[in-house]
Amino acid sequence: MWPLLRRGVLALSVALMLVPERPAFGGSFDAAGVYQPDPEALVLDDFESYPVDEHGTAGEEGTGSSEGEPNYPYQLVEDATALTGTRVFKLDPWQSAAVSFSLPNEDGSYIARVWVKGEAMVTVKVEYNEGGTPGLTQLLPTGRVTSDNWFELESSPFSVTAAGNSRVRLGFFSPTGVVADAFEVVRGGEYRPLRGCTGVNDTTSCLPDEICMHRRCVDARGLVPPIPKDPAERTALADYMGNRIKFLFGPLLNRERNLNSAMVALDAMRSAEDRYRFWFSFVTALQRLQDSHSSAYGLIHFGFDDFPGSIPFGACFVGGDADLTHEQVPRDQELPDVLVSHIGGNTWGLKAGDRLVAIDGEHPITWAKKLEGRSWHAEQVNDPASVAQHIESLRQKIPMLAYTITVIRCHGGSNCGSPETLIVAEQKPDELPLPHVACDNRPRNHFPGQPEDHNLGGSVFFGTVSESNEVERIQGMAWNSLYGAGSFTAMQIEDAVRSFRESKARGVILDHRTGNGGTKDAAMPILGFVSPPKYSEVGVWRVFLDDMGPKDIAEGLALFDKIKDDPFHIVQVGSTDAVLDVPVALLLTRDVSASDYFPNAFKGSPKARIFGPHPTNGAFSTFLDLSYWLSLSFHLAAHDTLNHDGTMLCARGVVPDEIVEPRQSDLVQGIDTVYEAALSWVRANLKPQETP
Repeated sequence: MWPLLRRGVLALSVALMLVPERPAFGGSFDAAGVYQPDPEALVLDDFESYPVDEHGTAGEEGTGSSEGEPNYPYQLVEDATALTGTRVFKLDPWQSAAVSFSLPNEDGSYIARVWVKGEAMVTVKVEYNEGGTPGLTQLLPTGRVTSDNWFELESSPFSVTAAGNSRVRLGFFSPTGVVADAFEVVRGGEYRPLRGCTGVNDTTSCLPDEICMHRRCVDARGLVPPIPKDPAERTALADYMGNRIKFLFGPLLNRERNLNSAMVALDAMRSAEDRYRFWFSFVTALQRLQDSHSSAYGLIHFGFDDFPGSIPFGACFVGGDADLTHEQVPRDQELPDVLVSHIGGNTWGLKAGDRLVAIDGEHPITWAKKLEGRSWHAEQVNDPASVAQHIESLRQKIPMLAYTITVIRCHGGSNCGSPETLIVAEQKPDELPLPHVACDNRPRNHFPGQPEDHNLGGSVFFGTVSESNEVERIQGMAWNSLYGAGSFTAMQIEDAVRSFRESKARGVILDHRTGNGGTKDAAMPILGFVSPPKYSEVGVWRVFLDDMGPKDIAEGLALFDKIKDDPFHIVQVGSTDAVLDVPVALLLTRDVSASDYFPNAFKGSPKARIFGPHPTNGAFSTFLDLSYWLSLSFHLAAHDTLNHDGTMLCARGVVPDEIVEPRQSDLVQGIDTVYEAALSWVRANLKPQETP
């Protein structure tokens, strides 16, 4: 039970399984309900002495805009329930702020505490001016709450190394608004010195509750919630989290293939004694589901991507056919080759068409898949034949997690060299770097206004393709996401389709090679252009625990026919004014969620054809979004989808009509292999010219 500290009328206490046993507390309350700070506190902050303007707002230089005005100012307001003094720190909904504080100039380990009202993410971040490993810890509930609704947050122990010339900051963020008071820091825990490591495969340099990132050991204890000290309560919590997966996870084929393996990973929660290993066992269980909608995220994704001292890397990769270098390194029997698609700045000397042979001695895709259970940054894909998500993210993962990469350079066009191994830690930023570029599986741009940096964002770029003319009238568009329900993206998609109709396009090319998903309704204008009305698919929810769905196609068709008239579950696409004599090519590479549903409904239309190297992700589901105190959050796919052909769709990505891989011999010349194949097909099937 949470201890209830009397400050007035007593209120009911609340039980929470995550509350750890604590032998002693920090600040206390006397018999009159007056807060007494911890007498051993090294830092005491009652938020009374901050300078404020006439509106009570305050800000710290460096936390706001470049003009020095804070974008998200906090306020210091009078509050009759203040624990110390008369004022409290106040933050409005969806705002953030940070304040600095000082610790002794010596090596030490510390614990921070603060009292709050409202839902808040409160963190302590240790930053070093001389390249030391930054520390980040979140303050989470201890279980102490007062009768007037103050409750205590506490950090895990965090270490500060004096030699690194550190700066320590207390950060606040709240989606609902929060007030805070009585911040204190005390000595606690065992000091951990700064240590280096070589990469994710280095299993000896860091402690079990540390993570090797950017060649440094990161203390991970403060990145996850606390756990109960009582082994029986830990087991009960592990059972509860396991039941979330067993009862709620919906994709049927993924359950059949992967649920048992996920439960084995979850079993490790029961024997874990440190908080990081306890929670990372749950993260591993989610990863083993191999589902694009089931994943965990937390502070590690927000505080360490731009690691101080990290080595920038600007090469983008695609899976393809390294036809120029198979003599040096043969192609893997199952996996595609990995090639540089296009580059920005800091490429480590790589250029378009160069080949990434290995990471830490393994095929790049094999290395990326083995991140499961070793890194929060492991990717999950429902259809194992879909590998673009693993490849697309390599630019981020290599400088963060790898020790070496092996490459073959082809700087003289078809004149390619021998394999060369680069040590990641030895790479340097370019002296004159090119602009940063987005990795979008598009070696070249082909549409009006398409940005040179490949960063499409939520925009849609459409018009006559650069290779066409007024006689051919080949139109097209490039876009990444299917944001719907009145979004700017949805309106632009409508505008693009309208322009295809009004310009009397004789052919259309749709480039959706970065399909981030969104909502199905955003794709309806496109489907209304290419297809007459038809039923596409229906959502299917499990009705009992061991329900594995239709046992065969006949049973699937019968189920589809049974529920297709339910407007809540059925997806209907197409229109009576579809343009059925215009060839429409759809280009795909990494497409997930709504960007799975879209090509599935597109496929089979009278004059439509899909081009790409392999199936889409196959994430045909919706998902639940669950979280503990803005700390450990996770998605969990909650249902499956039945296709009009009687098959369940999750884990079965949409297979292109024409399997086309980027070729190394094309990339070194700046040729977009997949696009050229689509353009050739459209030209061969152009709608006949209308006679005057």
